Amino acid sequence: MKESPRLLRRLRLLATTEPVSLRVRPRLTKNLGTKQSNHLNELNKLNKPNELNKLDVLTNATPVSRLLNSPEKAMPKRVSVILVNYDGMPHLDACISSVLKQSYTDFEVILVDNNSSDGSLEYARSKFPHLTFVTNNENLGYAGGINSGLAHAGGEYVAPLNVDTEVAPDWLGAMVTFLDEHPQAGAVTPKVLLFGDRTKINALGLNIHIAGLGFCRGLGKKDDNSIIAENVPGVSGCSYLVRHQLLEQMGGAPGWCFMGNDDVIVSWLLRLMGYELYCLPESVVFHKYSLKMNPEKLYRLEKNRHILLLSTLKPLTLLVCLPVFLAIDFMIITYGLVKGRSYVRAKFAALASLWRERSDIRQRRGRYQLLREVSDLALFRRLNWNLAWAQLWGIR
Repeated sequence: MKESPRLLRRLRLLATTEPVSLRVRPRLTKNLGTKQSNHLNELNKLNKPNELNKLDVLTNATPVSRLLNSPEKAMPKRVSVILVNYDGMPHLDACISSVLKQSYTDFEVILVDNNSSDGSLEYARSKFPHLTFVTNNENLGYAGGINSGLAHAGGEYVAPLNVDTEVAPDWLGAMVTFLDEHPQAGAVTPKVLLFGDRTKINALGLNIHIAGLGFCRGLGKKDDNSIIAENVPGVSGCSYLVRHQLLEQMGGAPGWCFMGNDDVIVSWLLRLMGYELYCLPESVVFHKYSLKMNPEKLYRLEKNRHILLLSTLKPLTLLVCLPVFLAIDFMIITYGLVKGRSYVRAKFAALASLWRERSDIRQRRGRYQLLREVSDLALFRRLNWNLAWAQLWGIR
C-alpha cells in the first residue's frame, strides 16, 4: 500500500522530536511464554528517554528513518511442508510439482534428504532451487527426517508428506481452513487415494487398536466422493497437518522409532493430550501404496508398538489389558510361523529389545506422562477394540 505524503511528513517529524516512552502493559504478558515475557520486561527496563534513540522503540530498536528507507522483512510462512527423501528420484518431480501448484500459497517447502545415493538431492536442488534443503549424513528414517525439517520450520502448522505422492490443488488449503476453524483439533489428515487406481481408497485416516496396531481406514474401498469431515482414531503418516506447537510439545516426531508406527504414535500422543483428530475428504492425496511386510518391518512395528504401550499407559491399565496384549502377541507369532522363521525371529528380537532399552523407555515414559490430559479409559474410547482382519491376512 502506498503511504500518503501527509503520513510520511508526520513520521519524519516524529523522528526529530523528543524520545517517546513506551511501557509494555503487564496484562499483555500474561499468556506469553517465558522468553517472550523476559524480552518485554527488558524493553521496559530499557525504555528511558536517555537510552532511547528518538523513536527506537519498535522491534529490535529500529529507527523510523530506517523503516522508511529499508525493504520490509519477509514474514514467516504459516505452513511448513516437510518432505523426507531417501533415494526418491522416481517420485520427487511429480510430488514437488504438485505441492507447488497449491491454491493456498502461504507455505514453505523443506526437503530433508536422508543421505540419498541416487542423485535425487542434486536433481531437486537444480530443478527446485527455492526450496529449503536439509541434508542428513545418515538415514534417520521418516520420523527422524521430519525432526530434521522441524528444526528449520517456521510455520504455525507442519505438514509432513511422503514423497511417493501427488497432491490435489486444494490439499493444503482445505486442511489449514479446518484447523483454523476447529481449535480442539490437534491434527487433520486428507483422503488418501491409491495412485494407480484413483477411484479406490488408500486411507481415510487410521483405525488404531488399543494394543497399538494401526490399520488404514477404508483400504481398497470405492471412493464415495463424500466431503464430510470425520473424527478418526488416527492420522495417516502419508500426509497430515499438525499444529507446530503440539508437535514440539511432544518432543517432535518419534525419531526413536525410525519408521513404522510413527503415525500411530503421533496420533496416540495427541489423543493423550486431549485433542481430536479428523479426516478431511475435501483434501486429497494420491499415494503409491501396497500392503507389504518383511522381517525388518515386522521387527520395527512390534518394537515400536510395545514401547508406545509401556511409555504411555498406567501400570493398572497394562495389568488389566495384559490378556488382550498377550492374545495379540500370540496372533503375531502365529502369523510369523506361517510366513517363515525370519518373521518369528523378528518378533522375538523386538521383545528382547525392550529389556535392552528399558532405561530409555523409562525416561520416555516420564516425558510422555507429562503430556497426559485424559485417562486411559478416555483414550481407549477414542481408539478401536476390533481388529481389521482383512488387512491382517491380506498382508503380502
